[in-house]
Amino acid sequence: MTIQCRYLPNPEGDPAEIQSLTEEDFPLTLGGPDADVDLGRDAAEHAVAYLGLSEGEIFIQANGAGTDASWNGKTLEGSEWVTDGDVLTVGKTRLDVELKDEELTLRRRQVAKAVPELRPPSLSPPPRRRASGEARRVEPIAFTPHPLVAGGPPSAEAPAANDARPVQPIQRRRRKLRPAVVLSFAALALLGIAAFYVFTARSVEIVVEPAADQLEVAGLPHLEVGGRHLLLPGKYTVSVEKAGYYPLNTELSVSGDARQSHAFKLERLPGQLELIVRDVHGGEVTEGEVIVDGEVVGSLPLGDLELAPGGHLIAVQAPRYEPFEAELEVAGGGKIETLTAELVPNWAPIAFSTQPAGATLRIDGEVVGKTPLTAEVGAGKRRYEIFLGGYKPRRGGLNVEANSPQTVPAIRLEPTDGLLAVRSEPEKATVQIDGRYRGETPLDLELAPGRSYQVKVSKSGYEPRSESVEIRSGQTAEMRLEMAALTGEVRINVLPSDAELIINGEPLSGEPSRTVKLQAVPHTVEVKKAGYVPFEQKVTPIPGVLKSIDVQLVSREEAREAAIVPTLETAESQPMKLIQPGRFVMGASRREPGRRANEGLREVELTRRFYVGVQEISNKQFRIFRKEHLSGQAGGQNLEIDHHPVVNVTWNDAVEYCNWLSAKEGLPSFYVRQGDTWVPAQPLNNGYRLPTEAEWAWVARFPNGEKAWKYPWGDRLPIAPKSGNYADSSASSILPGALGDYNDGFAATAPTDAFQPNNLGLHNLGGNVAEWVHDVYSIRPALGQALEKDPMGPAEGDLHVIRGSSWMHSTVTQLRLTFRDYGEKARPDVGFRIARYVDLDEGKGTP
Repeated sequence: MTIQCRYLPNPEGDPAEIQSLTEEDFPLTLGGPDADVDLGRDAAEHAVAYLGLSEGEIFIQANGAGTDASWNGKTLEGSEWVTDGDVLTVGKTRLDVELKDEELTLRRRQVAKAVPELRPPSLSPPPRRRASGEARRVEPIAFTPHPLVAGGPPSAEAPAANDARPVQPIQRRRRKLRPAVVLSFAALALLGIAAFYVFTARSVEIVVEPAADQLEVAGLPHLEVGGRHLLLPGKYTVSVEKAGYYPLNTELSVSGDARQSHAFKLERLPGQLELIVRDVHGGEVTEGEVIVDGEVVGSLPLGDLELAPGGHLIAVQAPRYEPFEAELEVAGGGKIETLTAELVPNWAPIAFSTQPAGATLRIDGEVVGKTPLTAEVGAGKRRYEIFLGGYKPRRGGLNVEANSPQTVPAIRLEPTDGLLAVRSEPEKATVQIDGRYRGETPLDLELAPGRSYQVKVSKSGYEPRSESVEIRSGQTAEMRLEMAALTGEVRINVLPSDAELIINGEPLSGEPSRTVKLQAVPHTVEVKKAGYVPFEQKVTPIPGVLKSIDVQLVSREEAREAAIVPTLETAESQPMKLIQPGRFVMGASRREPGRRANEGLREVELTRRFYVGVQEISNKQFRIFRKEHLSGQAGGQNLEIDHHPVVNVTWNDAVEYCNWLSAKEGLPSFYVRQGDTWVPAQPLNNGYRLPTEAEWAWVARFPNGEKAWKYPWGDRLPIAPKSGNYADSSASSILPGALGDYNDGFAATAPTDAFQPNNLGLHNLGGNVAEWVHDVYSIRPALGQALEKDPMGPAEGDLHVIRGSSWMHSTVTQLRLTFRDYGEKARPDVGFRIARYVDLDEGKGTP
């Protein structure tokens, strides 16, 4: 890996030349006398830290020489990975690091100067500094000049100092260097070099494990002092030799650290394996494989084999011998290790004999020879087979132990069986040989020769047949037996008389009522007529006995009516009541107190029978469909109780519950998606749904099918005691306008089966919770318009009808059964009950 590096000692100056650094150029010294990166006076005496490279990543490591350095504001200790934006601070010198991809930039800058505390010295103040331009005063110095005279000292007659007179040059005499002087200079030079070497060299410890017999360091000049080497920073070659180990020649890199240690480990020479392989009886084994530590290293016979020092698992696998394994500790260093492997045979001699002799012997499917013989059989569980023409094969098993001879008791062979082929008319007849069941015809059997057998065939509806047969060795005897059919009479009486009689899929012409003669076997009797439920029955005639079948066909309408039950339960054990259709007037007269404008009178006829839920859907039942639903609370009252009605559900929530319940019972979904809402599937089906507004009004106001009820309890106010769950005195603290003279015992919702049901057995059609119904909300025209049959409301709209009063209602308007509400959002007093049609004729929408 190559790092592009540049160092900027002056951040405002020109960029430094970019250098390419490889792994060999690291570590880089930060600060100190031999610094790769100068950190100024603050780090002039010691290296502050080093930059190293490990697996392509740069890190910084403190020198540990007591230098006060911080890395990103914290004292630098140990090693830290270098990232872009890191800062090294030493005194007032700061080194900024930029590291992008593989380009490293180091910028040195000075932080704010530290101002030292100034203290004047204890001496008297220094002389006053002279002003600028002031002449410096120089005192004259008295001296007597002496003229220089060539060849002698000055004399009294010498001229005055100012007299100009030529001076003769002094003649210098060349001195001859003496050997002692030369040697002294040489010694001084050597001492200087030595001193320089001592001060610049690094103390290097070279540790070799195990201790070397001979160690040499080649490269730059060096000294060895007290077991340590004084080496200049650079690269050297270390050569190490020791008896019994591979020679070592490797490179030694000496860094700038004052003291350092380098360790080397010698690899021991392998040992030699001499493997001797023979069997336990002393015979030489020449075939097989030698396996060392799970790997095949050669075949027998094996020459000398080199093995690394340490423990080894030696194995030998040879044909017809037990595997051999031994652990061997190899000393190495060229030493020869001898291992003798004695193999145990994994076979044994097994003696076989037969009467008569000459039979072929097979062991595990391979032919070994003819009896009598002794075979070498491999150890373990073996299968043998013995064959001889005209005799039955003999088979058996052996448990052979290695090296343990066996003798199999003499085997007496039996003559070959004869073959009996039994055929019958008709086929599939039961076959018994000497009273023992042997199968069905056609049947081939091997039977012991030399005797006769009693053969009997029988089949339902036929006379049994029985004969004897003689079986001879190696021969086939064939029997063909015909059985006479048995018959019986069956009298069939059919109404209506024009129905069709079918026996075993074949129509019979004429009157269906008749006596027929049939074989004494099972027959299928069918009677059919259009518009009637078909009849089918199995009958088995008995010879000599007259059987009778009486058939009274039932029309499909009668069958369907018979299948309709007055009460059914859903898959979630919710009871539903069968409701017969009828014709009635919906709405209220304008003169009725409390009437609203949306309660116009309408003549309605329901033509389809339907089932309606006895109770409103409870919290527990709804949470099986949608476990995360919360009915919540109102006025501090808990609405989450399991057996109380579910509330805070939208019309869509109720519809989706109906579809879920239909799918659970395998019924078609009544509702299908159309845009953002649900609409009835076409044609209509008998899946679960919400009751229509007309159905709700029919079961609530006409429980007797005659006079319309005004209130759930009758025609008059006040509310009869225990008539239902309304806004009573127990709810006065949370509901304004609550009825002060009525108490139903529930401040909010009540159980779904609370209070007495109406005459149809339905609970809480008034009170507890108001209920979503199927219809989209609209204001219908008053009485006088055409009769509406099975109305289901407008085809589309955002609002849906809500019928019935709730635990939050108390006014005359709300308590009446004709009260119509509507909405779109969920409310704490609105739930729902379910309904479904009894059945629809072939999907045409008619009951």
